[in-house]
Formats: sequence, structure tokens, C-alpha cells
Amino acid sequence: MDTTSVPRWEEERRIAEGGRSVTVLSFGDAALTQARSLVSSFGGRRVGWLRLPAVWGDTAAEVLERQLSAARVGWRLVLVGPEAAVLSARAAAVAGGLLDAEILPVPIDVTTRSVYCAHCHATHLADVGIGQCTTCPTCVTELIVYQHVSRLHGAYLGYMIDAEEL
Repeated sequence: MDTTSVPRWEEERRIAEGGRSVTVLSFGDAALTQARSLVSSFGGRRVGWLRLPAVWGDTAAEVLERQLSAARVGWRLVLVGPEAAVLSARAAAVAGGLLDAEILPVPIDVTTRSVYCAHCHATHLADVGIGQCTTCPTCVTELIVYQHVSRLHGAYLGYMIDAEEL
């Protein structure tokens, strides 16, 4: 997997220096301990912490949108929770104008993946590994999960398993 866009989370665990304020968004109860630790690690900065549902949805999107509209120069965003929620929030933050260096993604669970169907353009959650298969619930296509993560969709690419044979 040398050529991949799958995040190397350990390498991405840094945030741009010079930020004056930080907002931590934690997704679900499983993220509380890690989020609490991160909140206390930002000494000298103004830190806000918002607790959200474990799954990315309308509530989380609205909260992030409000944070982005109130953001000023020097604001940093920390995302803690299941990988699927972190990827979705990261995609929304980038679409809202944040740079990668202004976002600290901290996934705590990478077993459930968000999979984007290349055929019907729907996204669904699946307990599946890279290279394994899942069925798209929208178009019922059997998908293989590819080693590509879309920054736009915040999801792994899924394509028809036997597409080369058609």
C-alpha cells in the first residue's frame, strides 16, 4: 500500500502552531477520555469542547457549520471519535475553508468505515476492511473497498467487485 490516500493517522497527529483558540469536537462516549486529555493539553490557548453523537449527521454538521462561521484567524479544530465521523467532519471542515494544518484528526475506532459507492454515489457505513467487500444498500452493488479515501466525501472508495470482467 505504498500508493494510497488512506490517512496515516499517527503521522497526521499534529496541528499548526500559533493557534490562539481550539475547538474540540468529540463524537460519542467512547471519545470522552481522549478528548478530555486533549483539552487539557492545549495550555495557553482558549479551548472549547463540544460533545456530539457518535455518528456524523445533521446535528454534528450544524454544530460544525456554526463553529466554522464564527472562526477567526488562529482557530484550530480537533476531531475525536470513530474514523467515519472524523472523516466526515474533516471533509466538511475542508469544504468550509479550513486547511489540513488547522485540523487535528484523532480517530479512536477504525473498524467501521464510511464507503462511497462509485456507481450510485451513495455513502454508507460498513464494518469492513480495505480490500474486503460490502453491499451498497442503495443500489445493491457488491463493492470492494479500495485503498483510496476521498477528502471530498470523507469516505473510502467502493467499486463493483467484478467491474474488470464486464
